[in-house]
Amino acid sequence: MACANITHQPNTFVIPVLERELKLYVPEQSRKGLLDQIAALNPSIQPLHAIYFDTPSRTLAKTRVALRLRLEGEQWIQTLKAAGPDELSKLEYNHVRPTPTLDLTLYDNLPAAAVVQQHAAQLAPRYETRIERHHVRMDCAGSIVEIALDNGVIQSGHVELPVNEIEFELIEGDVASIFQLGAQWMEQFGLIIDLRSKSERGDILAQVVNCGATSSEAVHDALYQAYRLHTHAFPTIHNLQQGYVDSALLYLGQIIRNASLLAGIDGHDADEEQQATYLALMRVGMRRLRSCRRLFSPWMSTAEQAATREMRPFFAMFGEARDSDLLSLETLPRLMLAGLPGPALVLPTTASTSAEIQQLAASSLFQRSLLNNLAQLLSGQSLVEEENHNTQPKPYLALHAVLRAQLQSIQLRSQNFAELSQRQQHRLRNRIKTLRYCLEFLGTSSHRPLYDALRNTQHFLGKITDCDVTHEWCQQHLDDPEQRYWALGWLTATRQHYVKQAKKVLKQLVHAAYPE
Repeated sequence: MACANITHQPNTFVIPVLERELKLYVPEQSRKGLLDQIAALNPSIQPLHAIYFDTPSRTLAKTRVALRLRLEGEQWIQTLKAAGPDELSKLEYNHVRPTPTLDLTLYDNLPAAAVVQQHAAQLAPRYETRIERHHVRMDCAGSIVEIALDNGVIQSGHVELPVNEIEFELIEGDVASIFQLGAQWMEQFGLIIDLRSKSERGDILAQVVNCGATSSEAVHDALYQAYRLHTHAFPTIHNLQQGYVDSALLYLGQIIRNASLLAGIDGHDADEEQQATYLALMRVGMRRLRSCRRLFSPWMSTAEQAATREMRPFFAMFGEARDSDLLSLETLPRLMLAGLPGPALVLPTTASTSAEIQQLAASSLFQRSLLNNLAQLLSGQSLVEEENHNTQPKPYLALHAVLRAQLQSIQLRSQNFAELSQRQQHRLRNRIKTLRYCLEFLGTSSHRPLYDALRNTQHFLGKITDCDVTHEWCQQHLDDPEQRYWALGWLTATRQHYVKQAKKVLKQLVHAAYPE
């Protein structure tokens, strides 16, 4: 895609502005080369000093609102940011200010600022950012994109966090241009998708500092927690297209955020347990995304199907790594505690801490796949347009019809669980996972009898799978005959125990009704 410099225009302050930008983390080894690349484009260089405000109880952060005063050159700008339709978008309200003081009357009768007005008396500075921005605007196939390389710090009290990121912001034109341009730079410099905003990182830092826990360990524990989804995050489905996109973006966000942690973003050196958690939750995100796409598959566009296929090999590769973590951290230590005779086992290396897996998470191949999936979801062309797609009064009824059929299939197989082959039992577990995840994002997980039966069954079938994975490893790696005989016997007995437990909860599942 041909791109050319255009003269940088001064900021204009239209109220509101929908800001859409792609942010990429710049690894240490790429910073000099990236700076040289930007310098060759003759950028504007601008120091930015921003002060962020919130209440002591973080009222704004909890409602995904950010309020700041920022010195841009010699001009103070007051900015209110509210959540947009997706993770790359923000509603932004900008006002020129003569001094670094807030004027909340600017937001009179503005619904997006209701929380600010309501808690005005409690607002106070919580953290600051000091950034040197190198930015240039590019004309890219008819769209204008601003590239901004930010280097600096986020500061709360005496604690600082480094900022090393590059942003591709759509100024005018097609949103696809920020992905096309971002992909080129990602490939060239090994960049990593970063969904965290400066305000998100600053809020976490301020929480740690305000609690008095300013040690490096405490800061890192707070900043680099694995990313989990909560049930209240799932969107309400009003039409098929938007329902699919909102749900899929939610799951892709879980994948991207944990992938960046697994890749060592910010140079964070996670311990074995943390890395294993990043990998496990990234895999959960992948499973959720696959479940969502299976549900919507009858309506999925050709381009969306291609994006889905692009993710498949990574699901398998990270799945193998997760099995290795399971062996190292859970099942083999439990086997030794149970009384495994002979010498202590030499446990396999935890896969999630291996350079190979971290390099895979940070690789341009995987990051480009995530970027392509993100771009496709925001293209507005995820599902095939059909008559009555968005006009039917209850579009989710078609989805429930699919899930009701899935439940009937699961119930049929569950009646003869003991007769199923090992592979069929594992497939049944995956079907149950899929149905459970779909019930979550359709908002029917509150139907406790069915949801609880699915969750309990998934738990025991997971234990059976763990036994099978460990059994296979012991057959291949235990050379001592006595040790191997004991281990395989113990695993077989343990599996039988879990099969009995599974058959009990499967009876509940067989008789569970689909929510009306």
